Amino acid sequence: MTVGHGVTEGHDDRHAALISKIAETAGDWINIDYPVRKSAEEQTLASPNRFTEEALVFAINQQMSLLTHTALRDWVPSPNPRRRVAGVLNPGNIPFVGLQDFLAVLLCGHEYRGSVSSKSPFLLPAFAADLLDRIKKVDYRPDIQFVDMDDLIDHSSVLIASGSDDTVRQIRNRCQKAGFNPDRLLFRGHRFSVAVISGHESEKEYEALSEDILMHEGLGCRNVSIVFAPAGISPDPLLEAMARFRAVFPAHPDTAGSLQIGKAFLKAVDQSHACEENLEFLVSRGEPEVQIPGHLRWTEFEDDSELTTWLEQHAENVQLLVSTRGSITGVPPDITQAEPGHAQRPTLSWCPDGKNTVEFLLGIL
Repeated sequence: MTVGHGVTEGHDDRHAALISKIAETAGDWINIDYPVRKSAEEQTLASPNRFTEEALVFAINQQMSLLTHTALRDWVPSPNPRRRVAGVLNPGNIPFVGLQDFLAVLLCGHEYRGSVSSKSPFLLPAFAADLLDRIKKVDYRPDIQFVDMDDLIDHSSVLIASGSDDTVRQIRNRCQKAGFNPDRLLFRGHRFSVAVISGHESEKEYEALSEDILMHEGLGCRNVSIVFAPAGISPDPLLEAMARFRAVFPAHPDTAGSLQIGKAFLKAVDQSHACEENLEFLVSRGEPEVQIPGHLRWTEFEDDSELTTWLEQHAENVQLLVSTRGSITGVPPDITQAEPGHAQRPTLSWCPDGKNTVEFLLGIL
């Protein structure tokens, strides 16, 4: 029986049951031979994306490892008693990128309407279907539907949209025309990450930084696109570590082709650069400007004031700062700081663009 504004009797028990079933589903999905996962992987690798088998396995395992009963309960202790229809526009730049939003919507007690990218249309729906199949056995079944983008806007009362700045701008305009309450909109645009090194990094730290740079072909907002290094430091240790990383996580076949034009341009203007023979990555010296995915910019600086000034000027576009030097003072608070090797391993409760998704969903009236 439904009471008041969507508050359901026994919702605490149902919340606990949902957490249990999510953890159970994740426990099976972390097995690389689990049939449901394996089928979704195969379909995903056949889709028009730049996912590699190795990176796909990494992403699924990383996400599933977070979904323990305790972690889920601590993340969302109780749902919002005001049940709404929450639409989520999911990007397709990296594998399983929409899982956190999916779980946040369900655990916060809302109905889920998701629109998936043609680049990755199988993983999230497969996980959702597997979860729903398990929930049939308990007295609670969350409302989960995957729809196209038009239905997402027309039939949702809450919207979370992630994508390029152009996509977000279009969605924002459509929501305004549709009369959406601005308090029920959460937008995330284009972002990138940067790293700062001291020149005294260990081989292990350089290898961890290589993962932060190259995993998922540089397509994620947490991928390091610019490395700030003290003037006079050689990039050779990082280049060697990146080559070792590519031996374990080979580049997607399309990566070399996309970097070829950039390499030709750098050569034509006589700009310092380095790359592997197979062009699985490209590194160039120059001003701190984001290049195409897979092309890392190496930028020298003289003192920390240059770094913090640049970060202040670009705070709205920087997702993460990776540093081997520990926490750096003067960094804008919305920029998350992390050690090397953590860029592609976000916690369950991380806040994309500095916006707390759970707080947003629990605060909906």
